[in-house]
Amino acid sequence: MTSPRALIEQSLAAIEMGDHDVLEACLHPEVIYRRPGQPVLSGRDAVIDYYRRHRSAKTSQILLDEFVCEGDRAVAMGLVEGRGHDGAPIHERFADAYRIEDGLIRERTTYFFRQGF
Repeated sequence: MTSPRALIEQSLAAIEMGDHDVLEACLHPEVIYRRPGQPVLSGRDAVIDYYRRHRSAKTSQILLDEFVCEGDRAVAMGLVEGRGHDGAPIHERFADAYRIEDGLIRERTTYFFRQGF
């Protein structure tokens, strides 16, 4: 069984690479993803569609600098760097709170340092 940290790192690497198949394999079928100022995404298909068609970053590198896990809960904190679809640079700190169920990401809530990213 994959550790929560390895699962989360795998999902973030898949997001960086645009590997939607790997990302899908990390997500519970009934995953819920919350982001500030955005509609809640419910279900694996909705999350994958977001990453395929609506993600604000065209390219990114996700750098984790802190990770805490207890039971089925985890928090990952770090930095997203890259470029938006308009070419503008992205340099944004974040914290993600996760709940793991059946070895998959069941819930993810993302908090950014500034609103609107």
